[in-house]
Amino acid sequence: MTVHPHPIVDMSGMVLDRDCWRAYLGGFAEYAPDYFHLFGQRLAVTAGLDPRDFAAASKDPDAALDLLLASPAFDLDLDAYVARLAREGVRHQVIHSSMRPLPGGGMVSDRIAEFAARHPERLQAWASVNLADPGAAIAEVRRCVLELGMRGVSVTHFLDVAEPLSEGAHEFYRTVSELGVPLWVHTGHNLSTRVPMNWCTWREVDEIARRHPDLVVIAGHGGWPWVLEMMTLCQRHRNVYLEFSTHRPRHMTRPGSGWEPLLLHGASTVRSKILFGGIEWVHGMTTGALAAEVSALALDEGTKCAWLHDNGARLLDLDPS
Repeated sequence: MTVHPHPIVDMSGMVLDRDCWRAYLGGFAEYAPDYFHLFGQRLAVTAGLDPRDFAAASKDPDAALDLLLASPAFDLDLDAYVARLAREGVRHQVIHSSMRPLPGGGMVSDRIAEFAARHPERLQAWASVNLADPGAAIAEVRRCVLELGMRGVSVTHFLDVAEPLSEGAHEFYRTVSELGVPLWVHTGHNLSTRVPMNWCTWREVDEIARRHPDLVVIAGHGGWPWVLEMMTLCQRHRNVYLEFSTHRPRHMTRPGSGWEPLLLHGASTVRSKILFGGIEWVHGMTTGALAAEVSALALDEGTKCAWLHDNGARLLDLDPS
């Protein structure tokens, strides 16, 4: 276990039980099969399975999920998980949801809100909505924030095949702004061949931020490979932030990685806009281990503290540590 020397605020965690995993992965099977195959084979390794067995079973997504989720690797002991975060130095973690229904009724967001309510000192839950139906998305985000106490919302436009700049989408952004919660947006490339690779990138985030200047927008996954353009957005808009979950920090220094603008401008002009994000299952690593890779970067101590803790703590309005 990696015990981190600096406190950590993780802006991109995922904590799922079996029902939530089935719903989450089932959404990819239905809307983005490319991701279902990629993520399923990656998780098969975590489950101790041969990825080829999952690939063979994936012609029937339900059967493939039965095979995968039978593994004890998907047992969730929430109390043990939170205790491990504390030992690793994770002060607070945002846990993201899915816009999918649970097998037994209700939504994944309901379950994620329950998890956060059990450990409010360490976890906070953010909703997820399907923006293909903006009216339903507005109703859902209002329910999640006002009834479930969720404190942010995420949107993955490419998965929903939702136009990021439609008037319905802008009405949704206005609602989120009025609710006073942050909006996490999947940015950068996507691997779904159902839509163009650049379905929602810096161009769309620029327009969202321009039309909704009071809305806090977090560019999820760093906007890669358009990282330089994302740096300009963080400079241009007071409420645009960037988090780099799903990307290994130790790979950022490799020539040709595309992260050179982050290492340059993220240590200077936009140091206050960079947020740490983990998503453990993507890497098969703990939050503390991923944070340690940030600490190993050739950055000054002030920048490391800003990325790993201070910027997130300020954005989430946490009490001074």
